[in-house]
Amino acid sequence: MARQFIKSKDVVERTVRDNLILVPMKTGPARLDALYTLNETSGFIWRQISPGITEDELVARLVAQYDVSEATARGDVQRVLERLTAIGAIQE
Repeated sequence: MARQFIKSKDVVERTVRDNLILVPMKTGPARLDALYTLNETSGFIWRQISPGITEDELVARLVAQYDVSEATARGDVQRVLERLTAIGAIQE
């Protein structure tokens, strides 16, 4: 079965001067006083995450949006998903 991810309800997003920032709302892997700024690619992936979306669908959307190879997109998606999971912003 393909891996699927959902956003944590304990993280909110804010856009400040074209920068997407994730703000954790409680303690855990992410600290209350930490802010996570996402670059353009990470922000795109974050915004695509919705219930039921698979890692493969994220890769396909990244390829379509940025005209990159599937291998490059897959590596980017995997790295972003790992980091978002590590800070508690998403869960599988």
